[in-house]
Amino acid sequence: MAAGALLLSMVVASCNDTTDTIGQTLTDNMDQINISTDTFYVSSRSIKAGPVLSRTATGNLGRMIDPETGSYVTGDITTKFHVLSSYNLPEKEKLYSYHKKGEILADSCEIRFYFADQLGDSLATMKATLYELAKPLQEDGKYYTDFDPMKEGYVRTDKNAVKIGKAYTLCDYTITKKEREASNHANNIRIKITGPYTDKEGNEYPDFGTYILRSYYEHPEYFFNSQSFANHICPGFFLKSEAGSGSMAYIYATNMSVFYRSVDNDSVAMVMPFSGTEEVMQHSTITNDDKIDELVEDNTCTYLKTPAGIFTEMALPVDDIMKGHENDTLNTVKVSLTKLNNKVMSDYSLDTATDLLMIPKDSLNTFFESNKGMDNKTSYLASIDGNSYTYSNISELVRRMHDKKLSGNYSEDWNKVVIIPVEYQSTAVSTTTSYYKMNHQMTISSTRLVGGPENPNEPIKLSVIYSKFSKK
Repeated sequence: MAAGALLLSMVVASCNDTTDTIGQTLTDNMDQINISTDTFYVSSRSIKAGPVLSRTATGNLGRMIDPETGSYVTGDITTKFHVLSSYNLPEKEKLYSYHKKGEILADSCEIRFYFADQLGDSLATMKATLYELAKPLQEDGKYYTDFDPMKEGYVRTDKNAVKIGKAYTLCDYTITKKEREASNHANNIRIKITGPYTDKEGNEYPDFGTYILRSYYEHPEYFFNSQSFANHICPGFFLKSEAGSGSMAYIYATNMSVFYRSVDNDSVAMVMPFSGTEEVMQHSTITNDDKIDELVEDNTCTYLKTPAGIFTEMALPVDDIMKGHENDTLNTVKVSLTKLNNKVMSDYSLDTATDLLMIPKDSLNTFFESNKGMDNKTSYLASIDGNSYTYSNISELVRRMHDKKLSGNYSEDWNKVVIIPVEYQSTAVSTTTSYYKMNHQMTISSTRLVGGPENPNEPIKLSVIYSKFSKK
């Protein structure tokens, strides 16, 4: 009978979002189900996100300003390279340089940082510096967005290390318009690694590409997998945004190519490829300026800024919801967050957050470090619909919060949740959708929500539907 009561109340709620007229229904000879509703107000505020776990396939490179708030965000990227274990070079006697000069020589070496999406002015002049790493990032490491490879000693700093400055615009004018518009063209930032190179052991080479090529023939076992390659040959590179403002590239892949020729194709450059993709560690270092603090202190609304900027915190009125209803069934607890329009119109306005995760504040770090998915019990997802984000039923979370308080094992944040912009993957099986790879949103966005301690707009409302049985 209890299951029937729950089903009925859910149907009533789904048929009519207006709960004011819902009363006592469904009477039989034995039982009566009492359905009641109530509405509560929710308080909210902006909180500084601080560093967040950086664990996505997207890297950020550049510096952008939010035209509405005047806040800056800077992105730097660190990458390792994936080695194709099935790739083999020809015998060294087949190399054109070995055949002609008796030594192994590369033609050239370059790294390309590929981006499909970007933000800002594609003609803005930017400058970045490519640094060689002294040791690789660990695949099982938990690196947050404040991780600075230079400060942490991951960058090779001796005079022989690779260090190359690169001025660029996201619209690449070093190639023709026809090449840029070709269907097979992929936008990228290209950095050539030229000049003499000395490895960490003091061995000298004509260039970095030749170092990679000779290492292959001396120690082919180091090229067996990505980890071995990173530990023994090339730990990776750090690309740091040094100057310029106005664009941000979202790097989805990095490719290092070593070019050489064989005796069979002496006029054709062959490629020894290494890719920085989702298979290996890629990390974004994010720096927000002090303007973030001013936005957090704005009490007339709340903010969501990514990456690693601002979250919105809400205090759920759990005590009020449960008062007098301790033995009732908590059928539906619904809350909607309204997005405020931008104050400033600009061609380079930042994107609005699309998907918002709600989780208890005390599980903020463990949720992402444990690589959890959304479960509709202690974590909930809402996508923007028009001008609002709606969590249709967080009753399980409210009930668990209430039980935790009754147990006496709770913190001061026991009834607080945090709203976090996220990106994720999902799989639909029959009528069920599973959400996994739930990560912090690393693309730049800025969203203002109704709320805050001095909210001048309609308050955030939380609507509740209860049900209980009573004997005649």
